[in-house]
Amino acid sequence: MTMKLLVVLSIKEYQERVASLLQDAGVTQFSVSNITGYKKRSENLGWFAANGSNAKTNSIMLFSFTSQEIAEKAIAEIDSCNIETNNPFPVHAFILDVENSFKLI
Repeated sequence: MTMKLLVVLSIKEYQERVASLLQDAGVTQFSVSNITGYKKRSENLGWFAANGSNAKTNSIMLFSFTSQEIAEKAIAEIDSCNIETNNPFPVHAFILDVENSFKLI
């Protein structure tokens, strides 16, 4: 099985909703870290809120090591949620390959 790192970024207020989306996708274990997002320029790259050019946002980063199948299900759940809610602070997610990892002997 190829291991993937699923990373999800969201505003803090959506933590429970995002956790539920991950659970629906089959993610059984994940970690959460509080982060602060800053936007210093007015350009919108699609990852940051469109409001203001000097925004500061209390956010969270959730991450999990999981299979590709489950990571892709999580991305699909997040995409569907973003479309349904038409939220000004959409949840963002991406998947990274894990090249190597610790193996128990």
